[in-house]
Amino acid sequence: MKSRSGWPGLFLALSLLLALLATHPVAAEPASYVRHQLAAPARAASVSLLEAAGREFSYQRIFPPDERVRVTPTTSLPASAVTLLVGEFADGTLFSCSGTLISTNVVLTAAHCLYAAENGGWVERLIVAPGADRQGESVVTPYGTTEAVDVVVPRGWAEQGELPRFDFGLVLLADPLGAQAGSLTLAAPSDAALTDPSFSFVVAGYPGDKPFGTQWHASASGFLDISADLLALQADLTEGMSGGPLLTTDRFAVFGIVSFESTLANVARRVTADVIRFVENFCADAGCSLQATPLPTPTPQPTPTPGPTPTPGTPVSLAFVAVEPARWSTVLPGPVQVSVTVVSDRPLAELIVRVAGQEARGTGPTVTFTAHLDPGNHLIEAIARDVDGRELRTIWDVVASWDLADGPWFDSRGQPRAEAINATARALVEAFRWHLYGMSWDGVDHRGDLPTHAPQLRPGEPVPVLVTENGFDRQATEATLRALVEAFRWHLYGISWDGVPHPEVPTHAATVLPPEPVGPWFSPEGQPIPEEITRTLRSLVEAFRWHLYGATWDGTPRGDMPTHAVTAR
Repeated sequence: MKSRSGWPGLFLALSLLLALLATHPVAAEPASYVRHQLAAPARAASVSLLEAAGREFSYQRIFPPDERVRVTPTTSLPASAVTLLVGEFADGTLFSCSGTLISTNVVLTAAHCLYAAENGGWVERLIVAPGADRQGESVVTPYGTTEAVDVVVPRGWAEQGELPRFDFGLVLLADPLGAQAGSLTLAAPSDAALTDPSFSFVVAGYPGDKPFGTQWHASASGFLDISADLLALQADLTEGMSGGPLLTTDRFAVFGIVSFESTLANVARRVTADVIRFVENFCADAGCSLQATPLPTPTPQPTPTPGPTPTPGTPVSLAFVAVEPARWSTVLPGPVQVSVTVVSDRPLAELIVRVAGQEARGTGPTVTFTAHLDPGNHLIEAIARDVDGRELRTIWDVVASWDLADGPWFDSRGQPRAEAINATARALVEAFRWHLYGMSWDGVDHRGDLPTHAPQLRPGEPVPVLVTENGFDRQATEATLRALVEAFRWHLYGISWDGVPHPEVPTHAATVLPPEPVGPWFSPEGQPIPEEITRTLRSLVEAFRWHLYGATWDGTPRGDMPTHAVTAR
Protein backbone atom coordinates (compact mmCIF):
# COMPACT_ATOMS: atom_id res chain seq x y z
CA MET A 1 0.00 0.00 0.00
CA LYS A 2 1.17 3.54 -0.69
CA SER A 3 1.97 5.91 2.12
CA ARG A 4 -0.95 7.88 3.45
CA SER A 5 1.21 10.99 3.79
CA GLY A 6 -0.37 14.00 2.13
CA TRP A 7 -3.86 12.88 3.17
CA PRO A 8 -4.22 14.38 6.70
CA GLY A 9 -7.54 16.03 7.22
CA LEU A 10 -9.23 14.10 4.42
CA PHE A 11 -10.32 11.02 6.34
CA LEU A 12 -13.26 12.79 7.92
CA ALA A 13 -14.37 14.01 4.50
CA LEU A 14 -13.94 10.52 3.10
CA SER A 15 -16.00 9.00 5.88
CA LEU A 16 -18.75 11.53 5.24
CA LEU A 17 -18.58 10.77 1.53
CA LEU A 18 -19.01 7.03 2.04
CA ALA A 19 -21.84 7.60 4.47
CA LEU A 20 -23.58 9.88 1.98
CA LEU A 21 -23.14 7.43 -0.89
CA ALA A 22 -24.51 4.59 1.20
CA THR A 23 -27.77 6.43 1.90
CA HIS A 24 -30.81 6.21 -0.33
CA PRO A 25 -34.31 7.66 -0.32
CA VAL A 26 -36.13 4.32 -0.20
CA ALA A 27 -34.91 1.24 1.64
CA ALA A 28 -34.61 -1.11 -1.34
CA GLU A 29 -33.38 -4.64 -0.76
CA PRO A 30 -30.05 -5.11 -2.60
CA ALA A 31 -30.78 -8.81 -3.04
CA SER A 32 -33.82 -7.99 -5.20
CA TYR A 33 -32.94 -7.81 -8.87
CA VAL A 34 -34.22 -6.82 -12.28
CA ARG A 35 -33.30 -8.90 -15.30
CA HIS A 36 -32.66 -8.08 -18.94
CA GLN A 37 -32.43 -10.71 -21.65
CA LEU A 38 -30.07 -9.86 -24.47
CA ALA A 39 -30.92 -10.59 -28.07
CA ALA A 40 -28.63 -10.93 -31.06
CA PRO A 41 -27.96 -7.39 -32.37
CA ALA A 42 -29.87 -6.28 -35.43
CA ARG A 43 -26.73 -4.83 -36.97
CA ALA A 44 -23.00 -5.33 -36.72
CA ALA A 45 -21.08 -2.74 -34.73
CA SER A 46 -19.15 -0.35 -36.96
CA VAL A 47 -16.00 -1.26 -35.07
CA SER A 48 -15.12 -4.31 -33.05
CA LEU A 49 -16.69 -4.53 -29.65
CA LEU A 50 -13.36 -5.90 -28.47
CA GLU A 51 -11.70 -2.69 -29.67
CA ALA A 52 -14.21 -0.59 -27.79
CA ALA A 53 -13.19 2.73 -26.38
CA GLY A 54 -13.66 3.42 -22.69
CA ARG A 55 -16.75 5.15 -21.45
CA GLU A 56 -16.86 8.94 -21.55
CA PHE A 57 -16.81 9.28 -17.78
CA SER A 58 -13.82 8.16 -15.72
CA TYR A 59 -14.62 5.86 -12.83
CA GLN A 60 -11.16 5.34 -11.34
CA ARG A 61 -7.87 7.12 -10.98
CA ILE A 62 -4.17 6.38 -10.55
CA PHE A 63 -2.30 7.40 -7.41
CA PRO A 64 1.34 7.98 -8.46
CA PRO A 65 3.57 6.08 -8.68
CA ASP A 66 1.72 3.48 -10.74
CA GLU A 67 2.37 0.12 -9.05
CA ARG A 68 0.21 -2.11 -11.25
CA VAL A 69 1.84 -5.24 -12.62
CA ARG A 70 0.88 -6.94 -15.85
CA VAL A 71 -0.07 -10.62 -15.58
CA THR A 72 0.87 -12.84 -18.53
CA PRO A 73 0.22 -15.60 -19.29
CA THR A 74 -3.29 -15.61 -17.87
CA THR A 75 -3.87 -19.36 -17.90
CA SER A 76 -3.76 -20.01 -14.15
CA LEU A 77 -6.06 -18.87 -11.36
CA PRO A 78 -6.92 -16.23 -10.41
CA ALA A 79 -6.02 -14.53 -13.73
CA SER A 80 -7.88 -17.09 -15.84
CA ALA A 81 -11.15 -16.26 -14.04
CA VAL A 82 -10.77 -12.48 -14.48
CA THR A 83 -12.76 -11.49 -17.55
CA LEU A 84 -12.66 -8.76 -20.15
CA LEU A 85 -16.13 -7.42 -20.91
CA VAL A 86 -16.83 -5.38 -24.03
CA GLY A 87 -20.30 -4.12 -24.78
CA GLU A 88 -22.63 -1.69 -26.47
CA PHE A 89 -25.39 0.28 -24.79
CA ALA A 90 -28.75 1.10 -26.32
CA ASP A 91 -27.50 4.47 -27.60
CA GLY A 92 -24.57 2.87 -29.46
CA THR A 93 -21.95 3.73 -26.84
CA LEU A 94 -19.14 1.17 -26.78
CA PHE A 95 -17.31 0.41 -23.53
CA SER A 96 -15.09 -2.09 -21.78
CA CYS A 97 -15.22 -3.36 -18.21
CA SER A 98 -13.84 -6.20 -16.12
CA GLY A 99 -15.48 -9.01 -14.20
CA THR A 100 -14.96 -12.33 -12.44
CA LEU A 101 -16.19 -15.83 -13.20
CA ILE A 102 -17.94 -17.01 -10.03
CA SER A 103 -19.48 -20.04 -11.74
CA THR A 104 -18.98 -21.90 -14.98
CA ASN A 105 -21.40 -19.53 -16.71
CA VAL A 106 -21.84 -16.52 -14.40
CA VAL A 107 -19.70 -13.37 -14.21
CA LEU A 108 -19.81 -10.86 -11.35
CA THR A 109 -19.23 -7.24 -12.40
CA ALA A 110 -20.36 -3.68 -11.69
CA ALA A 111 -23.96 -2.65 -12.34
CA HIS A 112 -22.84 0.42 -14.28
CA CYS A 113 -21.32 -1.97 -16.86
CA LEU A 114 -24.78 -3.44 -17.45
CA TYR A 115 -27.23 -0.58 -16.99
CA ALA A 116 -26.52 3.13 -17.52
CA ALA A 117 -29.47 5.52 -17.75
CA GLU A 118 -27.39 8.15 -19.53
CA ASN A 119 -26.64 5.62 -22.29
CA GLY A 120 -30.21 4.53 -22.83
CA GLY A 121 -30.48 1.94 -20.07
CA TRP A 122 -29.56 -1.69 -20.56
CA VAL A 123 -26.52 -2.99 -22.39
CA GLU A 124 -27.69 -4.41 -25.72
CA ARG A 125 -24.72 -6.62 -26.45
CA LEU A 126 -21.93 -7.92 -24.24
CA ILE A 127 -18.93 -10.09 -25.13
CA VAL A 128 -17.02 -11.91 -22.40
CA ALA A 129 -13.42 -13.14 -22.71
CA PRO A 130 -11.92 -14.84 -19.62
CA GLY A 131 -8.17 -14.43 -19.28
CA ALA A 132 -7.83 -12.28 -22.40
CA ASP A 133 -4.12 -11.70 -22.96
CA ARG A 134 -2.77 -9.44 -25.67
CA GLN A 135 0.33 -10.78 -27.39
CA GLY A 136 1.89 -8.34 -29.83
CA GLU A 137 -0.86 -7.07 -32.10
CA SER A 138 -3.24 -9.91 -31.23
CA VAL A 139 -5.62 -10.34 -28.31
CA VAL A 140 -5.38 -14.01 -27.38
CA THR A 141 -8.45 -15.50 -25.73
CA PRO A 142 -7.19 -18.80 -24.26
CA TYR A 143 -10.67 -19.93 -23.24
CA GLY A 144 -12.57 -18.42 -26.15
CA THR A 145 -15.24 -15.74 -26.06
CA THR A 146 -18.97 -15.86 -25.60
CA GLU A 147 -21.90 -13.47 -25.40
CA ALA A 148 -24.16 -12.62 -22.50
CA VAL A 149 -27.68 -13.98 -22.69
CA ASP A 150 -28.96 -12.35 -19.48
CA VAL A 151 -27.77 -9.52 -17.26
CA VAL A 152 -29.14 -8.57 -13.85
CA VAL A 153 -28.65 -5.62 -11.52
CA PRO A 154 -30.17 -4.78 -8.13
CA ARG A 155 -33.59 -3.22 -8.40
CA GLY A 156 -32.26 -0.21 -6.54
CA TRP A 157 -29.65 0.47 -9.24
CA ALA A 158 -32.19 0.64 -12.05
CA GLU A 159 -35.01 2.30 -10.11
CA GLN A 160 -33.33 4.61 -7.57
CA GLY A 161 -30.85 6.63 -9.57
CA GLU A 162 -27.87 4.26 -9.77
CA LEU A 163 -26.79 4.58 -6.15
CA PRO A 164 -23.26 3.25 -5.47
CA ARG A 165 -24.39 0.71 -2.87
CA PHE A 166 -26.21 -1.07 -5.72
CA ASP A 167 -23.24 -1.04 -8.12
CA PHE A 168 -22.94 -4.77 -8.70
CA GLY A 169 -24.51 -7.15 -11.18
CA LEU A 170 -24.33 -10.53 -12.87
CA VAL A 171 -23.89 -11.78 -16.43
CA LEU A 172 -25.24 -15.15 -17.56
CA LEU A 173 -23.09 -16.56 -20.37
CA ALA A 174 -24.21 -18.40 -23.48
CA ASP A 175 -21.34 -20.87 -23.02
CA PRO A 176 -19.84 -22.26 -19.77
CA LEU A 177 -16.34 -20.87 -20.30
CA GLY A 178 -15.64 -21.21 -16.59
CA ALA A 179 -15.49 -24.98 -17.00
CA GLN A 180 -12.08 -24.44 -18.63
CA ALA A 181 -11.04 -21.06 -17.24
CA GLY A 182 -11.99 -21.85 -13.63
CA SER A 183 -14.02 -19.70 -11.25
CA LEU A 184 -13.59 -18.02 -7.86
CA THR A 185 -15.63 -17.98 -4.66
CA LEU A 186 -17.22 -15.02 -2.89
CA ALA A 187 -16.19 -13.91 0.59
CA ALA A 188 -17.66 -11.36 3.00
CA PRO A 189 -14.89 -10.45 5.48
CA SER A 190 -15.93 -8.75 8.70
CA ASP A 191 -14.93 -5.19 9.59
CA ALA A 192 -12.40 -6.65 11.99
CA ALA A 193 -10.82 -8.74 9.24
CA LEU A 194 -10.69 -5.84 6.80
CA THR A 195 -9.05 -3.53 9.33
CA ASP A 196 -6.54 -6.11 10.52
CA PRO A 197 -3.03 -4.80 9.66
CA SER A 198 -2.14 -8.18 8.15
CA PHE A 199 -5.04 -8.12 5.66
CA SER A 200 -3.75 -7.74 2.09
CA PHE A 201 -5.47 -7.98 -1.26
CA VAL A 202 -5.12 -7.74 -5.02
CA VAL A 203 -7.24 -5.71 -7.45
CA ALA A 204 -7.44 -7.23 -10.95
CA GLY A 205 -8.83 -6.15 -14.29
CA TYR A 206 -8.29 -4.72 -17.76
CA PRO A 207 -7.39 -1.02 -17.42
CA GLY A 208 -8.20 1.35 -20.24
CA ASP A 209 -4.89 3.20 -20.04
CA LYS A 210 -2.88 0.06 -20.86
CA PRO A 211 -2.72 -1.85 -24.17
CA PHE A 212 -6.17 -3.20 -24.89
CA GLY A 213 -6.65 -6.78 -23.73
CA THR A 214 -3.87 -6.81 -21.12
CA GLN A 215 -4.64 -7.86 -17.55
CA TRP A 216 -3.07 -5.97 -14.65
CA HIS A 217 -3.01 -6.56 -10.90
CA ALA A 218 -2.47 -4.00 -8.14
CA SER A 219 -1.43 -5.22 -4.69
CA ALA A 220 -2.51 -3.31 -1.60
CA SER A 221 -3.18 -3.59 2.12
CA GLY A 222 -5.55 -1.65 4.30
CA PHE A 223 -8.29 0.80 3.36
CA LEU A 224 -8.68 4.54 3.64
CA ASP A 225 -12.15 3.94 5.02
CA ILE A 226 -14.92 1.36 5.04
CA SER A 227 -18.68 1.53 5.38
CA ALA A 228 -21.35 -1.13 5.55
CA ASP A 229 -21.40 -1.36 1.73
CA LEU A 230 -18.33 0.42 0.33
CA LEU A 231 -14.55 0.26 0.57
CA ALA A 232 -12.30 3.26 -0.09
CA LEU A 233 -8.86 2.27 -1.32
CA GLN A 234 -5.79 3.89 -2.77
CA ALA A 235 -4.87 1.02 -5.10
CA ASP A 236 -4.05 2.03 -8.67
CA LEU A 237 -7.11 1.75 -10.92
CA THR A 238 -8.41 3.29 -14.13
CA GLU A 239 -11.53 3.00 -16.26
CA GLY A 240 -11.81 -0.43 -17.79
CA MET A 241 -11.18 -2.04 -14.41
CA SER A 242 -14.74 -1.27 -13.36
CA GLY A 243 -16.37 -4.50 -12.22
CA GLY A 244 -13.04 -6.18 -11.59
CA PRO A 245 -12.49 -8.10 -8.36
CA LEU A 246 -10.82 -7.31 -5.09
CA LEU A 247 -9.22 -10.64 -4.14
CA THR A 248 -7.91 -11.91 -0.84
CA THR A 249 -4.29 -12.96 -1.17
CA ASP A 250 -4.70 -16.16 0.83
CA ARG A 251 -7.26 -17.97 -1.33
CA PHE A 252 -8.19 -15.46 -4.05
CA ALA A 253 -11.77 -15.06 -2.87
CA VAL A 254 -13.74 -12.12 -4.28
CA PHE A 255 -14.62 -9.68 -1.49
CA GLY A 256 -15.15 -6.50 -3.51
CA ILE A 257 -16.14 -5.14 -6.93
CA VAL A 258 -14.39 -2.08 -8.41
CA SER A 259 -16.97 0.71 -8.70
CA PHE A 260 -15.99 4.39 -9.07
CA GLU A 261 -13.65 7.17 -7.99
CA SER A 262 -13.99 10.30 -5.94
CA THR A 263 -11.40 13.04 -5.66
CA LEU A 264 -10.16 11.29 -2.54
CA ALA A 265 -10.06 7.58 -3.33
CA ASN A 266 -11.08 4.73 -5.55
CA VAL A 267 -14.16 2.97 -4.25
CA ALA A 268 -15.30 -0.65 -4.44
CA ARG A 269 -18.62 -2.21 -3.61
CA ARG A 270 -18.03 -4.56 -0.71
CA VAL A 271 -19.22 -8.18 -0.95
CA THR A 272 -21.67 -8.50 1.91
CA ALA A 273 -24.44 -10.87 2.88
CA ASP A 274 -26.92 -9.01 0.67
CA VAL A 275 -24.62 -9.34 -2.36
CA ILE A 276 -24.33 -13.07 -1.74
CA ARG A 277 -28.13 -13.35 -1.38
CA PHE A 278 -28.49 -11.44 -4.65
CA VAL A 279 -26.25 -13.98 -6.39
CA GLU A 280 -27.96 -16.94 -4.74
CA ASN A 281 -31.42 -15.65 -5.68
CA PHE A 282 -30.45 -15.27 -9.31
CA CYS A 283 -28.73 -18.64 -9.49
CA ALA A 284 -31.74 -20.31 -7.90
CA ASP A 285 -33.81 -18.93 -10.79
CA ALA A 286 -31.20 -19.49 -13.51
CA GLY A 287 -30.02 -22.89 -12.30
CA CYS A 288 -26.34 -21.97 -11.90
CA SER A 289 -23.96 -23.38 -9.30
CA LEU A 290 -21.77 -21.14 -7.14
CA GLN A 291 -19.08 -23.63 -6.28
CA ALA A 292 -15.62 -22.53 -7.32
CA THR A 293 -14.37 -24.35 -10.40
CA PRO A 294 -10.71 -25.37 -10.45
CA LEU A 295 -8.81 -25.38 -13.70
CA PRO A 296 -9.29 -28.76 -15.39
CA THR A 297 -6.40 -31.18 -15.42
CA PRO A 298 -5.05 -31.23 -18.97
CA THR A 299 -5.25 -34.49 -20.88
CA PRO A 300 -1.70 -35.86 -20.95
CA GLN A 301 -0.13 -35.38 -24.35
CA PRO A 302 3.04 -37.03 -25.66
CA THR A 303 5.25 -33.94 -25.42
CA PRO A 304 8.83 -34.84 -26.36
CA THR A 305 11.72 -33.47 -24.31
CA PRO A 306 15.29 -32.99 -25.51
CA GLY A 307 17.53 -35.90 -24.54
CA PRO A 308 20.71 -37.67 -25.52
CA THR A 309 21.36 -38.80 -29.06
CA PRO A 310 19.05 -41.76 -29.63
CA THR A 311 20.47 -45.19 -30.30
CA PRO A 312 19.90 -46.75 -33.73
CA GLY A 313 16.28 -47.76 -34.16
CA THR A 314 14.96 -45.30 -31.55
CA PRO A 315 12.31 -42.93 -32.99
CA VAL A 316 13.42 -39.30 -33.21
CA SER A 317 11.15 -36.97 -31.27
CA LEU A 318 9.93 -33.77 -32.92
CA ALA A 319 7.01 -31.58 -31.88
CA PHE A 320 5.63 -28.05 -32.02
CA VAL A 321 5.15 -26.94 -28.42
CA ALA A 322 3.93 -23.36 -28.91
CA VAL A 323 2.31 -21.39 -31.72
CA GLU A 324 1.09 -17.81 -31.98
CA PRO A 325 -1.58 -16.70 -32.73
CA ALA A 326 -3.40 -19.51 -30.97
CA ARG A 327 -5.06 -22.17 -33.10
CA TRP A 328 -8.52 -21.14 -34.31
CA SER A 329 -8.18 -17.75 -32.63
CA THR A 330 -9.34 -14.38 -33.94
CA VAL A 331 -6.93 -11.45 -34.27
CA LEU A 332 -7.23 -7.88 -35.41
CA PRO A 333 -6.35 -7.23 -39.07
CA GLY A 334 -3.02 -5.60 -39.81
CA PRO A 335 0.36 -6.50 -38.31
CA VAL A 336 0.17 -9.78 -36.38
CA GLN A 337 3.00 -11.48 -34.54
CA VAL A 338 3.44 -15.06 -35.74
CA SER A 339 5.65 -17.40 -33.73
CA VAL A 340 6.43 -21.12 -33.63
CA THR A 341 8.54 -23.07 -31.11
CA VAL A 342 9.81 -26.61 -31.69
CA VAL A 343 11.49 -29.25 -29.51
CA SER A 344 13.55 -32.06 -30.98
CA ASP A 345 15.86 -34.84 -29.82
CA ARG A 346 18.14 -33.95 -32.70
CA PRO A 347 19.42 -30.57 -33.91
CA LEU A 348 17.08 -28.73 -36.23
CA ALA A 349 18.14 -28.12 -39.79
CA GLU A 350 15.31 -25.78 -40.70
CA LEU A 351 12.12 -24.24 -39.34
CA ILE A 352 9.78 -22.54 -41.83
CA VAL A 353 6.62 -20.56 -41.10
CA ARG A 354 4.24 -19.36 -43.84
CA VAL A 355 1.04 -17.31 -43.84
CA ALA A 356 -0.70 -15.16 -46.43
CA GLY A 357 2.20 -15.30 -48.89
CA GLN A 358 4.72 -14.30 -46.22
CA GLU A 359 7.47 -16.54 -44.90
CA ALA A 360 10.13 -16.67 -42.19
CA ARG A 361 12.92 -19.22 -41.78
CA GLY A 362 15.38 -20.18 -39.08
CA THR A 363 17.15 -23.10 -37.50
CA GLY A 364 14.99 -23.01 -34.38
CA PRO A 365 13.91 -23.64 -31.82
CA THR A 366 11.75 -20.50 -32.32
CA VAL A 367 10.91 -18.45 -35.38
CA THR A 368 9.02 -15.18 -34.88
CA PHE A 369 8.03 -12.54 -37.40
CA THR A 370 5.35 -9.93 -38.02
CA ALA A 371 2.91 -10.75 -40.81
CA HIS A 372 0.26 -8.50 -42.32
CA LEU A 373 -3.17 -10.13 -42.34
CA ASP A 374 -6.13 -8.72 -44.21
CA PRO A 375 -9.63 -9.41 -42.87
CA GLY A 376 -10.66 -13.00 -43.51
CA ASN A 377 -9.64 -16.58 -42.74
CA HIS A 378 -5.95 -17.42 -42.86
CA LEU A 379 -4.03 -20.69 -42.82
CA ILE A 380 -0.65 -20.77 -41.04
CA GLU A 381 1.77 -23.57 -41.90
CA ALA A 382 4.99 -24.48 -40.10
CA ILE A 383 7.50 -27.13 -41.19
CA ALA A 384 10.29 -28.42 -38.95
CA ARG A 385 13.16 -30.57 -40.29
CA ASP A 386 15.99 -32.03 -38.25
CA VAL A 387 19.51 -32.91 -39.37
CA ASP A 388 18.48 -36.53 -39.95
CA GLY A 389 15.87 -35.49 -42.50
CA ARG A 390 12.84 -36.10 -40.29
CA GLU A 391 10.02 -33.63 -40.96
CA LEU A 392 6.86 -32.56 -39.15
CA ARG A 393 4.23 -30.10 -40.32
CA THR A 394 1.53 -28.28 -38.45
CA ILE A 395 -1.27 -26.26 -39.97
CA TRP A 396 -3.72 -24.11 -38.09
CA ASP A 397 -6.33 -21.49 -38.86
CA VAL A 398 -6.83 -17.96 -37.57
CA VAL A 399 -9.43 -15.33 -38.36
CA ALA A 400 -8.53 -11.67 -38.90
CA SER A 401 -11.54 -9.54 -38.03
CA TRP A 402 -12.37 -6.21 -36.44
CA ASP A 403 -14.75 -8.15 -34.22
CA LEU A 404 -12.75 -10.60 -32.14
CA ALA A 405 -15.87 -12.62 -31.41
CA ASP A 406 -16.10 -13.65 -35.07
CA GLY A 407 -15.21 -17.25 -35.87
CA PRO A 408 -14.04 -19.00 -39.04
CA TRP A 409 -17.56 -19.97 -40.15
CA PHE A 410 -19.92 -17.82 -38.06
CA ASP A 411 -19.78 -14.17 -37.08
CA SER A 412 -20.12 -12.86 -33.54
CA ARG A 413 -23.92 -12.84 -33.85
CA GLY A 414 -24.07 -16.50 -34.85
CA GLN A 415 -24.80 -15.69 -38.50
CA PRO A 416 -23.19 -17.99 -41.09
CA ARG A 417 -20.26 -16.70 -43.11
CA ALA A 418 -21.56 -18.20 -46.34
CA GLU A 419 -18.42 -17.86 -48.45
CA ALA A 420 -16.22 -19.45 -45.78
CA ILE A 421 -18.61 -22.33 -45.05
CA ASN A 422 -19.15 -23.13 -48.73
CA ALA A 423 -15.42 -22.97 -49.47
CA THR A 424 -14.59 -25.33 -46.61
CA ALA A 425 -17.33 -27.78 -47.58
CA ARG A 426 -16.23 -27.74 -51.22
CA ALA A 427 -12.58 -28.37 -50.32
CA LEU A 428 -13.52 -31.26 -48.03
CA VAL A 429 -15.87 -32.91 -50.53
CA GLU A 430 -13.51 -32.55 -53.48
CA ALA A 431 -10.46 -33.78 -51.55
CA PHE A 432 -12.33 -36.75 -50.13
CA ARG A 433 -13.84 -37.75 -53.48
CA TRP A 434 -10.36 -37.66 -54.97
CA HIS A 435 -8.78 -39.56 -52.11
CA LEU A 436 -11.35 -42.38 -52.06
CA TYR A 437 -12.49 -42.65 -55.65
CA GLY A 438 -10.05 -40.70 -57.83
CA MET A 439 -12.75 -38.17 -58.78
CA SER A 440 -10.86 -35.10 -60.00
CA TRP A 441 -12.65 -31.81 -59.39
CA ASP A 442 -10.91 -30.16 -62.36
CA GLY A 443 -10.14 -33.14 -64.60
CA VAL A 444 -6.43 -33.02 -63.76
CA ASP A 445 -4.40 -35.88 -62.31
CA HIS A 446 -3.44 -34.84 -58.74
CA ARG A 447 -1.57 -37.99 -57.76
CA GLY A 448 1.65 -36.04 -57.58
CA ASP A 449 0.49 -33.92 -54.66
CA LEU A 450 -2.62 -35.60 -53.24
CA PRO A 451 -2.81 -39.34 -52.45
CA THR A 452 -5.68 -41.47 -53.73
CA HIS A 453 -6.76 -45.08 -53.27
CA ALA A 454 -8.23 -45.20 -56.79
CA PRO A 455 -6.35 -46.90 -59.65
CA GLN A 456 -7.72 -44.49 -62.25
CA LEU A 457 -9.22 -41.02 -62.62
CA ARG A 458 -12.94 -40.36 -62.69
CA PRO A 459 -14.74 -37.16 -63.66
CA GLY A 460 -15.83 -34.83 -60.89
CA GLU A 461 -19.39 -34.20 -59.77
CA PRO A 462 -21.16 -31.05 -58.58
CA VAL A 463 -20.65 -30.08 -54.93
CA PRO A 464 -23.72 -29.05 -52.91
CA VAL A 465 -23.96 -25.44 -51.73
CA LEU A 466 -24.62 -25.36 -47.99
CA VAL A 467 -25.42 -21.67 -47.51
CA THR A 468 -27.32 -19.50 -49.99
CA GLU A 469 -28.51 -15.91 -49.79
CA ASN A 470 -31.51 -17.27 -47.88
CA GLY A 471 -29.37 -18.99 -45.24
CA PHE A 472 -28.59 -22.65 -44.68
CA ASP A 473 -29.96 -25.27 -47.03
CA ARG A 474 -30.73 -27.75 -44.27
CA GLN A 475 -31.11 -30.78 -46.51
CA ALA A 476 -27.83 -30.14 -48.34
CA THR A 477 -25.98 -29.32 -45.13
CA GLU A 478 -27.11 -32.39 -43.22
CA ALA A 479 -26.53 -34.72 -46.18
CA THR A 480 -23.04 -33.33 -46.87
CA LEU A 481 -21.84 -33.32 -43.26
CA ARG A 482 -23.28 -36.77 -42.59
CA ALA A 483 -21.62 -38.22 -45.71
CA LEU A 484 -18.26 -36.71 -44.81
CA VAL A 485 -18.34 -37.82 -41.18
CA GLU A 486 -19.57 -41.35 -41.86
CA ALA A 487 -17.26 -41.98 -44.81
CA PHE A 488 -14.22 -40.64 -42.99
CA ARG A 489 -14.97 -42.67 -39.86
CA TRP A 490 -15.15 -45.77 -42.02
CA HIS A 491 -12.02 -44.90 -43.95
CA LEU A 492 -9.89 -44.23 -40.87
CA TYR A 493 -11.27 -46.54 -38.21
CA GLY A 494 -13.68 -49.00 -39.84
CA ILE A 495 -16.69 -47.47 -38.09
CA SER A 496 -19.60 -48.55 -40.27
CA TRP A 497 -22.51 -46.15 -40.53
CA ASP A 498 -24.98 -49.03 -40.89
CA GLY A 499 -23.12 -51.84 -39.10
CA VAL A 500 -22.07 -53.80 -42.20
CA PRO A 501 -18.78 -53.88 -44.15
CA HIS A 502 -18.41 -51.60 -47.18
CA PRO A 503 -15.79 -53.05 -49.51
CA GLU A 504 -16.70 -50.41 -52.10
CA VAL A 505 -15.17 -47.76 -49.83
CA PRO A 506 -11.47 -48.22 -48.93
CA THR A 507 -10.53 -48.34 -45.24
CA HIS A 508 -7.31 -48.48 -43.24
CA ALA A 509 -9.00 -50.55 -40.52
CA ALA A 510 -8.79 -54.32 -40.15
CA THR A 511 -12.08 -54.77 -38.30
CA VAL A 512 -15.60 -53.42 -38.60
CA LEU A 513 -16.80 -51.27 -35.69
CA PRO A 514 -20.43 -50.43 -34.84
CA PRO A 515 -22.06 -47.14 -35.87
CA GLU A 516 -21.70 -43.94 -33.87
CA PRO A 517 -24.16 -41.03 -33.84
CA VAL A 518 -23.67 -37.92 -35.96
CA GLY A 519 -25.00 -34.39 -35.51
CA PRO A 520 -27.39 -32.86 -34.82
CA TRP A 521 -26.54 -29.69 -36.70
CA PHE A 522 -30.01 -28.14 -36.51
CA SER A 523 -32.42 -27.60 -33.65
CA PRO A 524 -35.87 -29.25 -33.60
CA GLU A 525 -37.20 -25.91 -34.88
CA GLY A 526 -34.87 -26.12 -37.87
CA GLN A 527 -32.38 -23.49 -36.72
CA PRO A 528 -28.67 -24.12 -37.38
CA ILE A 529 -26.54 -24.83 -34.30
CA PRO A 530 -23.31 -22.85 -34.91
CA GLU A 531 -21.33 -24.65 -32.22
CA GLU A 532 -22.09 -28.11 -33.63
CA ILE A 533 -21.49 -27.12 -37.25
CA THR A 534 -18.21 -25.47 -36.25
CA ARG A 535 -17.13 -28.51 -34.24
CA THR A 536 -17.81 -30.86 -37.16
CA LEU A 537 -16.07 -28.70 -39.77
CA ARG A 538 -13.06 -28.20 -37.53
CA SER A 539 -12.66 -31.92 -36.75
CA LEU A 540 -12.98 -32.81 -40.44
CA VAL A 541 -10.45 -30.18 -41.51
CA GLU A 542 -7.92 -31.25 -38.88
CA ALA A 543 -8.30 -34.97 -39.56
CA PHE A 544 -8.06 -34.50 -43.34
CA ARG A 545 -4.88 -32.47 -43.04
CA TRP A 546 -3.20 -35.12 -40.95
CA HIS A 547 -4.39 -38.06 -43.02
CA LEU A 548 -3.52 -36.58 -46.40
CA TYR A 549 -0.51 -34.37 -45.61
CA GLY A 550 0.77 -35.38 -42.18
CA ALA A 551 -0.02 -31.89 -40.86
CA THR A 552 -0.70 -32.19 -37.14
CA TRP A 553 -3.41 -30.05 -35.57
CA ASP A 554 -1.95 -30.00 -32.04
CA GLY A 555 1.78 -29.95 -32.72
CA THR A 556 2.50 -33.64 -32.08
CA PRO A 557 2.61 -36.64 -34.43
CA ARG A 558 -0.74 -38.44 -34.32
CA GLY A 559 0.14 -42.08 -33.80
CA ASP A 560 -3.55 -42.86 -33.28
CA MET A 561 -4.56 -41.88 -36.83
CA PRO A 562 -3.22 -43.22 -40.14
CA THR A 563 -1.54 -40.83 -42.55
CA HIS A 564 -0.20 -41.09 -46.09
CA ALA A 565 2.65 -38.70 -45.29
CA VAL A 566 6.13 -39.58 -44.07
CA THR A 567 6.35 -37.85 -40.69
CA ALA A 568 8.49 -37.72 -37.60
CA ARG A 569 7.10 -40.34 -35.21
